[in-house]
Amino acid sequence: MSTLTTTAQAPAHQGLHHLKLCVSDLERSARWYGSVLGARRVTELDHRRPDGTLFSVVLDVPHLPCRLELRLDPATARALAGNELLTLAVEDRAAVDEWIAHLDGLGVRHSPPVVAMVGWVLVVPDPDGLRLRLYTTKPHGLDRSRVEYDSPWLSTGPTDGTAGGTGTLWAVARLRARPGGVAVLAPLLEALASATREEEGCLAYRVHLSQDAPDTFVVHEEWADSGALAAHRSSAHLAAFRAASAGLVEGPPETELLTPCH
Repeated sequence: MSTLTTTAQAPAHQGLHHLKLCVSDLERSARWYGSVLGARRVTELDHRRPDGTLFSVVLDVPHLPCRLELRLDPATARALAGNELLTLAVEDRAAVDEWIAHLDGLGVRHSPPVVAMVGWVLVVPDPDGLRLRLYTTKPHGLDRSRVEYDSPWLSTGPTDGTAGGTGTLWAVARLRARPGGVAVLAPLLEALASATREEEGCLAYRVHLSQDAPDTFVVHEEWADSGALAAHRSSAHLAAFRAASAGLVEGPPETELLTPCH
């Protein structure tokens, strides 16, 4: 059994080689990062299997000290939705405002400027819901009481959803497809998930197909508070899903709220 120590000297390395993000649609994500960050696709580094199938693209991103790889892995992309794997530095609040103008011009959804622990942060979900963050190197200089701990855009670690926490809610829903309905229901659920992840207060919304019951979909949801969940339940895209899926599902979905065990 090996033992980790703090005194061993690791061999030298030369810094970052590249960053990798998992995506569900290579072309869509490459276009998105091209528009948002000015990334350029390095086509000579496209990754293909022996049969010619494209499974990864590589981007040069201005001011990033290494290349960014987009790897086709829809399952992992869904599992990581809501996570923050890439934070870029911007100078100050004025720079944040410049980015807001840029994103608004593209029609790209983003958070408002959020008071984080040290500086201002702007959060931009990519097409799979992975959160790109722009964080100011200049501190905001505000009192710690101004930090927006309860903002759905600011990750402050897990909470228990009880009094004294942020009110985060977890839910799981199960939908059983009628015979022959899985193939039709799957894209409807993916469209619903994509629209739902755009909602204010949605922290995660992931669709799975049960391995034990291959006709059953399981949806895991995480919401900033009960108000966000209530708004979702009356949303137009959920109503549209219900109308489109009528006749495809055996009975109403089974939904339950969850409480973490400690």
